[in-house]
Amino acid sequence: MNNENWKEARERGKNLLIVEGNHEKNELFGLIFKCFPEINIDMEDVWIYGTNIYILYEDIIKEYEADWDEQDIDLPYVISKKNRNNIQYKNDFTNIILVFDYEHHDPNFDEEKILKMQRYFGDSADVGKLYINYPMIESYQHLESIPDIEYKNRQISVTLQPGVQYKNKVKNTVVAKSVDLVRKMREILVQRFEVMDNAACNKCVDELLLISNSNNVITAIEGKLNNVVEQKYINTARYQFADLLSKFGYMDKEYSYWNYMREMFKQIVIHNICKANKVQNGLYQISCNEYKQCFQQLDLDKILQIQNEVSRDVQNGYIWVLNTCVFVIADYNFSLVLADK
Repeated sequence: MNNENWKEARERGKNLLIVEGNHEKNELFGLIFKCFPEINIDMEDVWIYGTNIYILYEDIIKEYEADWDEQDIDLPYVISKKNRNNIQYKNDFTNIILVFDYEHHDPNFDEEKILKMQRYFGDSADVGKLYINYPMIESYQHLESIPDIEYKNRQISVTLQPGVQYKNKVKNTVVAKSVDLVRKMREILVQRFEVMDNAACNKCVDELLLISNSNNVITAIEGKLNNVVEQKYINTARYQFADLLSKFGYMDKEYSYWNYMREMFKQIVIHNICKANKVQNGLYQISCNEYKQCFQQLDLDKILQIQNEVSRDVQNGYIWVLNTCVFVIADYNFSLVLADK
């Protein structure tokens, strides 16, 4: 892994995050950036590519031909030329980050292609840095509890086709339910309480999630709902949201939802550092004072090679459940992973 924090953005420079789909942008990284406002990426600079890494590979070949990995690839140019209104170039950005899924089940899956991508895209301050999620992005949700000691052994069979099947497998975890709270609250405001002003709805949800004390929570919630929800719904709405928020228990610790999720993401990062170390080196248990050193010694190329090896058998192969895109937090500044609330 890169041992240094990201380079500070140049004047007029920006940090670019290229993701595969809507979940990555609007649910995962939208939440991460709210929980870690220190990370200098604007949501306008999160680009949705819209398809998988193997199609990106082909798009690069179309632009640079088969020996592309021997050239200086301008990835923002390749992507903006294909699916954006204005052409942009890598010189417009200080750091470039790519987040894609392993996609072992995809008909275009190719060990050599994905390994070539991982090897080439290894520096965010140059051509870009690639984070691959195994088997897919939702692996960050695959913790049954916090902490989850069994995460060290978690794997899926290659016969389990990701996509809908894998999403269904993780949809009821503590992480998935916590992440889904924002969407669920917006849905309640719109569908049950007829809040049709999108900006007002989003602001109301943000403010409700700032409540950090279970004392007088009904009154606090009512204050956030006033002038957003019609008076005829206020009484029902305040009790429904109080019941919903209390299920997560974070207000009992005087956390806001954002504090709660910040701490959860720290745990997700640590779990995946330990898991990556197990995949790479065979050791999961790491002492707290070794987390940073261990992280700096992770080799994403080697991890991918191992994942290719263990998943090769079409009947008995497996994939280690591992999420590397949350390493964006640690790569930006490792102290974010260890700092107190």
